Amino acid sequence: MDSLMDAMTNVVGVLLLILIVSSLGITAAVKKIVENLPEVTVEELEAMRTSRQNTLDNLQELRQTHRNTVENMPTEEEARKLVADLEEFERDNAELAEKTSDIEEWKAKVEAETEIKEEREERVLDADKRNRELAAILAQTPEVAAPPPKEITIPNPRLAPEEARAVYVVCRNKKLYLAGDPYDHAFRIRDVIDQNFSDLAFTGKQVGSYTYWLRGTRTNDNGAFEPLLEDVRLTRGLEKELASWAALKPVWANAEGVVATPERNLLQRLFGADEKGEFAVMKFRYDLKKITDFFGDGKFGPKDFRYYVSAGGGDRIKFLLGFREEGGWTVEQFKQRDSAFDQQCKRAATNRRTFFYYYVAPDSFDTYLEARTMSEFHRVPAGWTIWEGDRLEMRGIPERSTVEYNLDTLPAGDYRQIAHSVGPFLVEELNKEREEFADRVAAAVPEDLEGPEKQKFIAELTAHRNQWNARQFQSYAVDPFKAALAASKASGQAIVQVEIHPPEIPHIRVFKPSRPPAKPPEPPQPEEEKPEEEPPTGGTRLILD
Repeated sequence: MDSLMDAMTNVVGVLLLILIVSSLGITAAVKKIVENLPEVTVEELEAMRTSRQNTLDNLQELRQTHRNTVENMPTEEEARKLVADLEEFERDNAELAEKTSDIEEWKAKVEAETEIKEEREERVLDADKRNRELAAILAQTPEVAAPPPKEITIPNPRLAPEEARAVYVVCRNKKLYLAGDPYDHAFRIRDVIDQNFSDLAFTGKQVGSYTYWLRGTRTNDNGAFEPLLEDVRLTRGLEKELASWAALKPVWANAEGVVATPERNLLQRLFGADEKGEFAVMKFRYDLKKITDFFGDGKFGPKDFRYYVSAGGGDRIKFLLGFREEGGWTVEQFKQRDSAFDQQCKRAATNRRTFFYYYVAPDSFDTYLEARTMSEFHRVPAGWTIWEGDRLEMRGIPERSTVEYNLDTLPAGDYRQIAHSVGPFLVEELNKEREEFADRVAAAVPEDLEGPEKQKFIAELTAHRNQWNARQFQSYAVDPFKAALAASKASGQAIVQVEIHPPEIPHIRVFKPSRPPAKPPEPPQPEEEKPEEEPPTGGTRLILD
């Protein structure tokens, strides 16, 4: 028992020792902590107390908010209704979402439009300022009386009569030019060319037609007008003059290439056995380059105009009218009583088939109105068209069928000289064509043709070339001689056809070379459907208005 008590006493003693040691350790630690704590002032302590109290108050509010939130939580049914409403809202605002997705782009556009608006507002302010300045100037400007109104008749479009005679009037540079009848200019140019035949004729040596007919009023069975004819008898004197022609022996063949026998010399072929021939009256052709050089840059023409000559269609030439600056009449001049224009109006008024046709430049419309008033006063029908330029090519000119031609103007001596010069050359070329016919046809065959195709080409070209020689080449060779003989007999005034009309020059043709064909004719093409012809809009019939 004592032993147990001793042991217990020992244990309790040890525990007390442990407790005392632990207390000492804790006291040291607490002391150390306390020593390391920062010093707190009264103000800081008070602030800490205030912060603690605020924290406790916020905690109390949060607990109250939590209780309110829990109490206000929707039921399951209310939650389902809210979800459905949200989905419906999203569907209704899908388009708005798309538009707002590119909000930055729209903002940029708004900014750009704003800049434009500001720029325009500045312009408006500038314009308003300028308007006020102009208004101030206008307020100080005296009023100008308005010019009297111009009376213009309402157009009445209609075709000019077929047999009418057109008198052309040009309003240009605020002046009036009376061009008159285009045929007068065309025949004047024709006569100048004929008068200078020896300088303007084509005298080169080439294969082609050197002549063309003057046609009269007689028609053949087909209704075509026949050439004027002259009878020439081969007298001993004429035969002596034409001795050199007798030495020429043109080789003659028909359309199949069969050479005529016996051979005859040129005089025998022209006059035949009865030594009498009937020859068409023909003119020799001119050299286009010589003609254009002769007329130059408008160096010929009447007092108000200049003539310009150039190539026309085919073997023809045409003319244009230029205007002399010193020519024409001002409004004051042509409005005077008994002026040249007034007299022309009076002459036109006495002929119901005469009408005026005005070409009006943009700068001379007032001039046209004054002139048109005068022609209307005299009851002269008229038409007009807008035109501008330095040279006028008159169109839509009524056709004239016949005209008198002085056959005495045919230069028989010059014709005889050309026949002596060119005729032998053509006869020689015609004979070479016949002598070298086979070789020339063979030389024209393309290299890539062989066998049957080659033979077919040769046969077709042979037939085609024989026909061309008989119908054209042989005429080319003898026509210069016939033209010279007919001109030596032709005289006096004759009525001839006007087969060419202004602006091309009647009775004048230029030389165009022509060679024998080098290939067969093309096969005929199927006729295409022709479109329906539109009603006339001018052409050879002018419109009056």
